Amino acid sequence: MVFLSFSFTMEEYISGINRREEKSWENLFSFYYAPLCAYAEKFLRNHSLAEDIVQETLIKIWTSSNLFDNKHHLTYYLYKAVYNNSICHLRSNRITVEITSNMEDWSETDFATTVKEELIRRLYEEIQKLPAQRRKIIMMSIDGKSGKEIAELLQISPNTVKVQKAKAMSTLKRNTKNTPVLFLL
Repeated sequence: MVFLSFSFTMEEYISGINRREEKSWENLFSFYYAPLCAYAEKFLRNHSLAEDIVQETLIKIWTSSNLFDNKHHLTYYLYKAVYNNSICHLRSNRITVEITSNMEDWSETDFATTVKEELIRRLYEEIQKLPAQRRKIIMMSIDGKSGKEIAELLQISPNTVKVQKAKAMSTLKRNTKNTPVLFLL
């Protein structure tokens, strides 16, 4: 997955979306496409169909006159539209699946949990790009191991753990700085 770097503010990004500027929509597509597909696949249970539904949804939004006030409005609208289009597809094809919750019944906490899951998924993608030792140290830290425990397990000094962890964190910050990942925070 490609992480985008923006040289403009969130307001400029949303404004570009609202004006149907091609570059802003390319960025929107690049950022939201994979998570929206994963979300649709939860209902459709078919990756190819989920991709079709997401593409159709984005095209409908592009051709509509919808305007977005801010990042939260845009994100909520996209997920809601994909949900509705997925359910419409299932209904029109008389496909029955168990849906545990209707997005209309979602609380802000439910929506925040979905966004948080996507942020975590993206963070893990960045962690996988780290050099092997740094990746191991970060993953062990996430699992709750102390610097001393990590040093013992990897048979390195606690200072090496500290330095490598700091370098990994610096890389993760740098690789996610000014990217859409931060737009959801």
